[in-house]
Amino acid sequence: MDKVNAHNQIKTFQLAKNNGEAIDFIIKSTADIHDMLEGKPELMDHPHRHDYFTIILVEKELGGVHIIDFKEYQLEGAAIHFVYPGQVHQFLSDSRPNGYVINFSSTFLMQNGISEELINRVYLYNSFGDSPPMPINELQLHTLTYIVEQMKSYQNGDNFFKYEALGALLKLFIINISGACNLAKLNAEYDTSSNRLIREFKQHIERRYKQIHKVQQYAELLSVSSDYLNRYVKTKTGKSAKEYIQDKLMIEAKRLLLFTEMSGKELAFELGFEEPSHFASFFKKISGQSPIAFRQSVREMG
Repeated sequence: MDKVNAHNQIKTFQLAKNNGEAIDFIIKSTADIHDMLEGKPELMDHPHRHDYFTIILVEKELGGVHIIDFKEYQLEGAAIHFVYPGQVHQFLSDSRPNGYVINFSSTFLMQNGISEELINRVYLYNSFGDSPPMPINELQLHTLTYIVEQMKSYQNGDNFFKYEALGALLKLFIINISGACNLAKLNAEYDTSSNRLIREFKQHIERRYKQIHKVQQYAELLSVSSDYLNRYVKTKTGKSAKEYIQDKLMIEAKRLLLFTEMSGKELAFELGFEEPSHFASFFKKISGQSPIAFRQSVREMG
């Protein structure tokens, strides 16, 4: 089988039990997953996507990397790794990992009254395609591991209210993550008007990146000037509003290049560029490669 066809088979996975039954929440140990895959190269971790949230709790330093949206993050000590629905990721460990993988759907969050903002606030100041793991200390690891062990107990038990308990424990876990990562200032400021501007700006980009590519147009939606939006976002995050827009377009372009066979022309129109040449110039200016060269280089690594 050639590499192009192999990459065409990369899937977006749905949340399900081993028997294929659809579910909305499951927790597994990383060691169990590793043992299940060991000796089965056809099942080993390859770049893939989920239609659900994943939180990986790594308990100690490992050899290897976690690749999320084409960025490599070293596995360096106890940490929390977030993977959002739709993100392309690959977990490569040189040793038998110790930790847990928590998977849950947006439906599970809704059913248990958990706002997605509890998760989103952790990465409020991060640009698109930037999902670094969050280091945790020994005390924080102990607290989170205790919550995880309770999750496992309820998941494996037959308590009539097990899913309500799992929802409560997941919410507690996420709240502890927010506190564990020195985000007290961010959390205190999260609902202020200034940070609301950043939240709404990122929300508009998520919804409108195919139609709107200019800072001025987003600024008009937010009732501020383009200069003010650029300066404020730059002050808070280290990146300008223009760079946020470019980051989103680049991540989506890379996903389409890897997971589809769209031509350069088709991809340009899919992302809202008026001319294929404009898209090609944009992609090469940011990445240093043409779109087709990027596709070939990533597939050759597979």
